[in-house]
Amino acid sequence: MATLEELQRRKKQIEAQISDKKRALAREERKARNHALMVAGGLVMQHAPGGDWKRVDWDMLAAWIDRYGYKIAECEAEALPTAGAAKRLRDWERKGRESGREGL
Repeated sequence: MATLEELQRRKKQIEAQISDKKRALAREERKARNHALMVAGGLVMQHAPGGDWKRVDWDMLAAWIDRYGYKIAECEAEALPTAGAAKRLRDWERKGRESGREGL
């Protein structure tokens, strides 16, 4: 039978493993979300005046999104875990490159 000290040592090891796994999952989630935000921003910036983000009136853009942003709900797809959603985004990007779609 394991001693109390051995059990406490194993408990600390398991707690450290849990902590490491939580950090890795949070890092994966952040990376995937940041990628999605950059792609979404790129889609918007394709329509910037002259294609130049430096010419965007941010107040006007924010007001436009406030007025019409509800329509984004029409683009809803099945909610997936992070890995699946990231794959769906990468697949979409790849198809766009293969079809010659601009901005990808």
